Amino acid sequence: MHRALAIGLLCGGLGACALPGPLGPALTGDLTADRQACNTMYPPHIGNYLPHAQCVNAVVERDAIPTARYPDLVRLQEQLRVKYSAQIDRGVISPREGERKMTQADELVNTAIRERDSGRVATADRQLGRLEAMLQ
Repeated sequence: MHRALAIGLLCGGLGACALPGPLGPALTGDLTADRQACNTMYPPHIGNYLPHAQCVNAVVERDAIPTARYPDLVRLQEQLRVKYSAQIDRGVISPREGERKMTQADELVNTAIRERDSGRVATADRQLGRLEAMLQ
């Protein structure tokens, strides 16, 4: 159920953020510039965390996924970004706690990438399992 909700929110965010002008940033194809556009459009305060996450995920889908070595890991990051951002906006967790959890997720993704690159599939799969558990 949570995964379906995250995917639904992500899909809605992908459409909204791809529109230029007042409905979403005009994406340039430059990951850094496009993320900055999301930051400008959705400054950090309660109520903006989820739209910001959806905007960033749209940028990642457009700018990073086409060349990502492990898109499955990037998409797990996207799902967690939506989860924690929604929790912040609902007041379930603080922005600081959301940032801490997202940093933990990013570290797990980076470790899984290093392990896959080194051929240590079982170790990478353990990291993947930890990421999937965070989605629950």
